[in-house]
Amino acid sequence: MAQSTQTTAPGAAGAAIYNALTLSLYDIWVLGLSNSFAWSCPTKSVQLPFFKQFIGKSHLDIGPGTGYYLTNANIPKSTQVTLLDLNPHSLGFAKQRLGRSDTQTVQADVTQPIPVTQVYDSISMFFVLHCLPGPSERKTQVFQNLKPLLSENGVIYGTTILGKNIGHNWFGRILMNLYNRNGVFSNWDDGEQDIREALCKNYEKVETRVVGRVMMFAASQPKL
Repeated sequence: MAQSTQTTAPGAAGAAIYNALTLSLYDIWVLGLSNSFAWSCPTKSVQLPFFKQFIGKSHLDIGPGTGYYLTNANIPKSTQVTLLDLNPHSLGFAKQRLGRSDTQTVQADVTQPIPVTQVYDSISMFFVLHCLPGPSERKTQVFQNLKPLLSENGVIYGTTILGKNIGHNWFGRILMNLYNRNGVFSNWDDGEQDIREALCKNYEKVETRVVGRVMMFAASQPKL
């Protein structure tokens, strides 16, 4: 069953770029070329293993893109999967690729209270934060919004491209300028410390590391 909410929302600009054409190019351009050569955080050797690490019996994937990670994570058939995105094209594309008829979809803006009552053992959000409108303290509100959706022993984890104090290479600078100018990204002021502090404000256990220009994070034990 699909749930939906309004499409005119604070996070709409970053989500709007995804349509049939861009989704067909996403794996090659973003997961292949950009992750390896612009952000220096390869998909297959770094991000996919990290995605697979925390998947629980019920999993919420926020910003599923093309569904690449879920499709290649070898998740058990018994795992309950829910996809959440503001863009209906991404939801449809990822669900079709995953090929599981019981996959739930929720069309919603993660920066707003989320219209979901279920709790999940794992919540992933790969390459979501840098697409959300800033400033950093506004976009990290998502960590508070997601607390009610996380089970007692659950883990929320993800990756995001940093903009502050990170030293982008020439390829990365070109993409950063282009994407931020067009509203696809909003991350020039996103720093590791700011995001970590927001996580620590909402969760007891927080782990972070930076690979290339990408911050990887995992948090558990939501604070009351």
